Amino acid sequence: MAYADQEVGKARDRERFRRRTEERIAAGLCPRCGTAPPAPERTMCAPCNEKRNAASRARDARLRAEGKPRRDPVREREYERERSRREAAARQAEGLCVRCGRKPAAPDRSSCEPCLEKRRAADRARYAAGKAAGLPYGGANADAKRRAGRAKSKQRQKTRLEAGLCIRCGQHPPAGGGTTCAPCRKKRQVAEKRQYAERRAAGLCTRCGAPVHDGLSRCAPCAVIDEAGRNPERKNARSRKLYAERRARGLCTACGTPSQGASRCAPCAEKSYHGSAHFKGIPVWDPSFTVIELDTGREHGPFDSEADVALCLAFEKLDRNRVEVVSDASPMASLTSWG
Repeated sequence: MAYADQEVGKARDRERFRRRTEERIAAGLCPRCGTAPPAPERTMCAPCNEKRNAASRARDARLRAEGKPRRDPVREREYERERSRREAAARQAEGLCVRCGRKPAAPDRSSCEPCLEKRRAADRARYAAGKAAGLPYGGANADAKRRAGRAKSKQRQKTRLEAGLCIRCGQHPPAGGGTTCAPCRKKRQVAEKRQYAERRAAGLCTRCGAPVHDGLSRCAPCAVIDEAGRNPERKNARSRKLYAERRARGLCTACGTPSQGASRCAPCAEKSYHGSAHFKGIPVWDPSFTVIELDTGREHGPFDSEADVALCLAFEKLDRNRVEVVSDASPMASLTSWG
């Protein structure tokens, strides 16, 4: 029957087709031809299945010859994902392995033990290949691995803190009101000192490992971060505690070496004095000499000794009366030379 509105006709045809299909399925017949029962584990009978398969093969061959995909890739992926989810849910409801569907799943797992072992072997092989190629995390997604590792570490630390255990080993209670036990703290300090020494020797930032200049221990960004995050009260309290402990043990409060009852050992005391704001007078430096020609104003030098000045006059063939020798000496030299 023709309809004036094609959309109305299509809707009624779909409704009629759906109703006819439901009636045939309810009667145990093939929904396509309605004359024979469906084949085992199929919804259509064998002749209809064969006709449909032949038509599909012909369509696939035609599309392949035209260089077109057999199906819409997006729709195919969505269909396969949905089918896989339905299949996994059905197998899990029956207590079977979601991968093979033949054996019962392992305890607290969704797959059976053979499938789990196959997956582990594949993961190990993939990791080994990626590691041999020099890829981080064996070629896996580095960002995802790091996020998962941080989340797992945070959860593990939280669990151990609630249980009153060391967050690193989880075997001993924390020491000194901290979060790690004494052995773990000592191991960490040894590792940090070794890393600090290695980076200092290599001229790198002791915090991030980036190159530094002028022999500094930290690069500019790390120095800013440390300064912003530094707590003066905490630092002063720690310094006072360390000072009291070393004074009670008769050690130098600066380096911790024996100081014979003094607050500082001799080297540290001298270093502290030279670095203080105490008035030390004018420094004494080695004298230097400069020869200036009176006629031309040309300068020779500077020289470290009067003997070098004499050699300069002889080499340049200069008259002693036609030059001026300027001496740059410390004012303290005249006072200390009498000693």
